[in-house]
Amino acid sequence: MEKDLEHLKLLGIFHYIWGALSLIGGIFIGGYFLVIGVILMNNPPTSSASEDSGTASMAGGILIGVGVVLFLIVVVYGILTLMAGGKYRKHQGGYWYCFILAIVTLVIGGIPGIVLGIFSLIVLSRDSVKALFRGQALPGTGSMVATPPIS
Repeated sequence: MEKDLEHLKLLGIFHYIWGALSLIGGIFIGGYFLVIGVILMNNPPTSSASEDSGTASMAGGILIGVGVVLFLIVVVYGILTLMAGGKYRKHQGGYWYCFILAIVTLVIGGIPGIVLGIFSLIVLSRDSVKALFRGQALPGTGSMVATPPIS
């Protein structure tokens, strides 16, 4: 059980770090698309054709829209990951939330996300961890599990 508590504590810390990196990445992704879109809208091509100017402005608007959507998706994912970090640290409910977020992280997180997602799924698949999340007695013992203080 001590090993499970230590693994949950580590998962909480890693999810806090991954969530913060996701938020920072969302700001950079959104800012990048916003800057490129504004540049395209305000600096039309040097040719005299009016079609080129309209096309550049439209492309700039599309890039700004894509940037806003990507920013919102990444920021929401970062906030959800930060919330999962708290659930891992407290292990009071939210088992399926953490499980589904581990799968999402595994799919979209790149190399660090794959490692974090696999480690999360391995830890969450243990019967003792499931019992900790439910607040039930550990398998093989008759005593109830008390939630340890967060350190």
